[in-house]
Amino acid sequence: MSSNPCSSQTGLYCESYGSGDPMLFLPGLGGSTYSWRYMVAPFSGDHQVILIDFRGEGKSPKPDDDHYSIIEQGDLIHQFILEHDLKNLTLVGSSYGGAVSLLVAMRLCAENPSRLSKLVLIDAGGYPDHLPLFLKLLRTPIIGWLSVHLLPAKTQIKIVLKKSYYDPAKITQQQVDAYAGPLASPGGRHALLEIGKGAIPKDIQKYINAYPTISVPTLILWGEDDRVIPLLIGQRLDAAIPNSRLEQINLAGHIPQEEQPDAVIARMRAFL
Repeated sequence: MSSNPCSSQTGLYCESYGSGDPMLFLPGLGGSTYSWRYMVAPFSGDHQVILIDFRGEGKSPKPDDDHYSIIEQGDLIHQFILEHDLKNLTLVGSSYGGAVSLLVAMRLCAENPSRLSKLVLIDAGGYPDHLPLFLKLLRTPIIGWLSVHLLPAKTQIKIVLKKSYYDPAKITQQQVDAYAGPLASPGGRHALLEIGKGAIPKDIQKYINAYPTISVPTLILWGEDDRVIPLLIGQRLDAAIPNSRLEQINLAGHIPQEEQPDAVIARMRAFL
């Protein structure tokens, strides 16, 4: 399916499919619009499906600076929503994108309640403990730099995907190539390191305390065998967000939208 033109003053790369109430999909750390390839056809029949790459990821710019904090990423997504006047929006975030979605959802619920309709969190970040091993590595001085710069991009991707899958036999070479390309591109390694370093706000407790202000219906999906972010985090999010429900995806690890897309689509359709 071909995408409609999608441009933004934020400079972020985006793709738009279909029409109707918008759904905005935010990928995980090192992810891209490619992460949502199975979601486009099922939802673009009656929604405008918008895929976006974070600053420093996918096809978005990767400048040689340090403006990659999760707060700055959230600001860019918020700016994108206002710029495109998105209303009755369903915001969908996976892993790191789930953490950004929490920030954006809280801000929209406080400032523009009519814009956000629903929130979907897939194996989302949201707490500073039980961090993924590769995120800990990125945040470790010297070791992070060495691991990102010395290991070939495809090797890094294979390691992360293997950890993220319940059944690593399902990982394809096409996947590895799709994720390794942006990492190996100019600025890719620098951006990944900076995103990792800025993934946790210094005042994160302030944001955690505000999770109960998310007032929209929220679906929390979790791969039953997630070895990257444990189910415990999903349970804490479910307890913190008032109008939420937590559902597990069988035979899936950290990225069920790629490993068990049909199950994720079915849960999201029922929720919508």
